[in-house]
Amino acid sequence: MNKEIVQQIINDVYPKIVNHYGEHKGYKIPKVEIHNSIFDRLALIPVSNEGIMKTQGVDYPSGEFCKETDKIFIYFPEIKDKVDLIKALLHEYRHYLQPRWGYEFYTEMGFEYDNHPYELEAISEEKNYKLFN
Repeated sequence: MNKEIVQQIINDVYPKIVNHYGEHKGYKIPKVEIHNSIFDRLALIPVSNEGIMKTQGVDYPSGEFCKETDKIFIYFPEIKDKVDLIKALLHEYRHYLQPRWGYEFYTEMGFEYDNHPYELEAISEEKNYKLFN
C-alpha cells in the first residue's frame, strides 16, 4: 500500500475507532503519523532512494504508540492491506488506553513482547478489525 492510500484509510477509520473506544482520562487523543519505518523516524539507519534499507534479522513493526508524545506511528511499507492497517491502529490505540505505568512494571518483572500482558491485550484487540472494515 502506498502512503496516500494508507492516509485515506486512516482518515476514514481512525475517527470511528476513537468514537468506539473513547478517550483515556488525562491524556489527549493521539494523532497518527505515517513514516517509512521506526528506524527512519528515529534516524537510526540510512534510507535508500527506494525506501528503507532492510537489515536481515531485524523486526520492522507496522505501528507504534509513543506515550511521551501521545502519537501513533504507522510504518506504511509494513502494511499489507486495509485489514492490516486497521489491526495496527487498534493495537496501538489499545496501548494508548492502557495505564501508563504498567508497561515498564511488567517489563521489569521479566515479561517480553510475546508474553507481556499489555501486548497480549493489544494483540487480542486486533480481532475487532471487522467492526471498522
